[in-house]
Amino acid sequence: MNTTRKTTSLKVDITNPGQFYACCGLLELAGRIAPETVAHFSDGHFIIQANVATILDSFFKCDVEVKPSTTGKEDVKVDDDSKTDAHRGRIHPMRLLAPFDLQLDWWTDDEAQEQKLKTWTAGQRVTDLLLPHHKKTKRKGKAHFTRIPSTREHFAAAVQQYPDDWLQAAIPIKSPMTFSYDSRISRNNAIDLGYTDAGILAFSPAVDVLTLVAFQRFRPLMLTQWSQNVFCTWHEPIPVEIAAVAALGVIPQLIDKRYEFPIKRRDSKGRFKLFGHAQPMRSSHA
Repeated sequence: MNTTRKTTSLKVDITNPGQFYACCGLLELAGRIAPETVAHFSDGHFIIQANVATILDSFFKCDVEVKPSTTGKEDVKVDDDSKTDAHRGRIHPMRLLAPFDLQLDWWTDDEAQEQKLKTWTAGQRVTDLLLPHHKKTKRKGKAHFTRIPSTREHFAAAVQQYPDDWLQAAIPIKSPMTFSYDSRISRNNAIDLGYTDAGILAFSPAVDVLTLVAFQRFRPLMLTQWSQNVFCTWHEPIPVEIAAVAALGVIPQLIDKRYEFPIKRRDSKGRFKLFGHAQPMRSSHA
């Protein structure tokens, strides 16, 4: 599959760290198919030398293999819903199969846990980002199961509805719940939170899904836990392997701008987390 015949430019709000990492996740997917794929940031856009429509079509159709967690930390109780969807798990590792062949398990990594990058907890299950599940209800004493689409499916719908701005498009979604990588959720008012009905938030499903992909290779540089997490944009077209290093700011000649953002607690115990908005840093060097 040739993904380098077309250059695609996506509008991106770099002060939204979720959108930045979603771009990184897109480059990861493209690079898995065509290693020569390069990309960079310029004037509020992410420019990638790839046919993004083709890449996303493959991603939406890609099979996902789930392996039950072996960390001993899985805390989801086995219930009728779990028996119906045996693949579901809060921290189950997953693998994107052909054409990507990409293992996704960064949330089990001690460093990622120290950085508080795993934003979900309680009833949220990481597998719901990529795979649908069923919700059990009772009607007239009989059990019924309603299919709940994955966040990846909501992402695919957003691409259909907003083909030129799917990255920034905020979609009201009740389930699966947002994983809070879209920093617009951190704004503390009803309009920015996107409430359209009780329990429904508007957010970018592309951000949640592609950030999950990005963190397998791309991570922010944590200067201070919670309050200072740093990433850098780069101004030269580079492949994914170099981009992951450039994003840390350790290649000064590639740095365009340097940003820091907080990871915020949504409750007093820090169980629920969300990404806050990023601010430009004064220094251009890490």
